[in-house]
Amino acid sequence: MKVLLINPPCGERTIGLKNIARIEPLNLELLGAALPKSDEVRVVDMEVDPKDLARTLRDFRPDVAGVTSEVVHLETAKAALRLVRAAAPECLTVVGGHHPTVWPQDFLDPAIDLVVRGDGVNTFREICAARADGAADFSHIAGMMIRDGDRLVPTRLRPLPTTLDDQPMPDRSLTARYRNQYFYLWEKRVAAVRSSVGCSYPCIFCSCRVFTNGSFIARSPELLVEEIRNLDEDFVYLCDDHAFHNPARMEELAERLLSAGVKKRYFTYARADSIAENPKLFKLWAKAGLMLVMTGLESVDYERLKLNGKRIEKGCDETALSILAELGIGMSAGFLVEPHFTERDFAAIDDYVRRHPAILLTEFTPLTPFPGTPLYKKVENEILTTDRQLFDLQHFLLPTETPTRDLYRMMRNAYGRMILRAFFRARLWRGPMWSMQFLKLLNGLRHNFLAFGRAHRDIPQAAPTLAE
Repeated sequence: MKVLLINPPCGERTIGLKNIARIEPLNLELLGAALPKSDEVRVVDMEVDPKDLARTLRDFRPDVAGVTSEVVHLETAKAALRLVRAAAPECLTVVGGHHPTVWPQDFLDPAIDLVVRGDGVNTFREICAARADGAADFSHIAGMMIRDGDRLVPTRLRPLPTTLDDQPMPDRSLTARYRNQYFYLWEKRVAAVRSSVGCSYPCIFCSCRVFTNGSFIARSPELLVEEIRNLDEDFVYLCDDHAFHNPARMEELAERLLSAGVKKRYFTYARADSIAENPKLFKLWAKAGLMLVMTGLESVDYERLKLNGKRIEKGCDETALSILAELGIGMSAGFLVEPHFTERDFAAIDDYVRRHPAILLTEFTPLTPFPGTPLYKKVENEILTTDRQLFDLQHFLLPTETPTRDLYRMMRNAYGRMILRAFFRARLWRGPMWSMQFLKLLNGLRHNFLAFGRAHRDIPQAAPTLAE
C-alpha cells in the first residue's frame, strides 16, 4: 500500500518563525515509523519545498494521504488534500495534528474524509490497516471524526496514552532529502526530539493543556538517550510543551546523556518557576549541553500575569534569570503585547531586558485566542477574523486601544533592537557564525520586518486613539 504524509506550508500572510526557522515534521516521521515495512511511505515537506507535492503526485498515487495541521496551516492543509484528491480520486484523505484535535469543525471539507483527534500514531496505523484490507467503513476505529455530507460524525473516544514508550522511534530516513534544510535561527542543522507532551498549568491562552486534557505524558530517559545519541545533528530541539514538568525524569535523562558520552547542544521550553525551583537540575543540564531555553515571562507587571492565569510567584523571573546567567544558559523570553501598549510599555520591556544579560532573544506576542482555549471561549464574539493563517502570535486578533498600525510599528522596532542585542549577547560576530546560514537568517528577518509594515492591513478594524 502507498501512503503519502504531507507537511503543509504556513499561510502566505503568516509572520514569525516560518522565516527564521524550519523544523522537521517529527509527527509524520512517527506515523511513518508505525506502519508496516511492506508499505511504501513517502513524506513531502512543503515547508521546505511548496512545489514538491505536485511533483510527487506525478508518479506516486497514494492509497492513503495524511496531512498534519497547526492552526496557521488550516487552508494550506486543505489545499494539499484537494491536490491529492484531484490526482488520486480514490485516495483516502486524513487530517490530524494539534488544530484538528482542539477544533475539528474547521476541517469539514469535501477533500477530507477523516479527522484524527489526539495522539494519532495508533489511530492512523489502524486506518491504514483497514484501508489495506479493503475497508470502506472506518467507524470502528476510535479517536477520530468521519465526514458524512455536511457534518463530522465522531467515533468513540480513544484514551490518551499514559506513556510515549510504546511509540516507535521516528523514521528520519523519510525526511533524508530535506534534512540539510532544517535550521533554527543561526543553527544551520537542527533535529527535533519529543520527550513528552502536555502541560497541567491553566494559562487561559495556551492550547497545550487542551490537547492532552491537562495530562503530562512522557517518554523514558532510556529510550530518549538511544534516540538522541543516534542523531547526526549536533543541535537538538526538545519540542515538549513543558520538558521540565517532572524534574526527577529530566535529572535522570541528563545523567544518562552524560554517562553515555552524548555531546549535543539543546534548546527547549522551561517555565521560570521550574528554573527557580531547580537550580541544581539546570546546572546538570548546562553540563549536558543545554544552551537556550524559551520562557514565557509574558509581562514585567506581576498583576498582569495573574489576570492571564499565569500561576507564578512574584520575583520568580528574577531568580530564574540569575540562575541562567550564572550557568551560561541563554533565554528566549516571551512577552505579551497587550491592546493598550504604548512606547512606554515597550521601553519598560527594553529596560528589563537590558538588566538581564541572560536574555539573548525576546519575542513579542499579541494575546492570541487560539480555538479551544478558555480565552477563545471568553472573547469569541470579539475576534476580528476567522482567517487562521493570522493566528500566528504576531497579529492582533482582538480590538485594540492603540491603533494597530502603531502597535506593529512598535513591535517591528522592538524586534530590531532585539536583533542588535542578540548580535552581541550571542556573540554572532564571531567568525564561525558568518556562513550562508547567517545570510539566510538575515533574509528571513528582512521578510518579517517587511511583513510588520503591512500587517495592519491584514485584519480590518476600527483604529481608536488613546484619546478616545
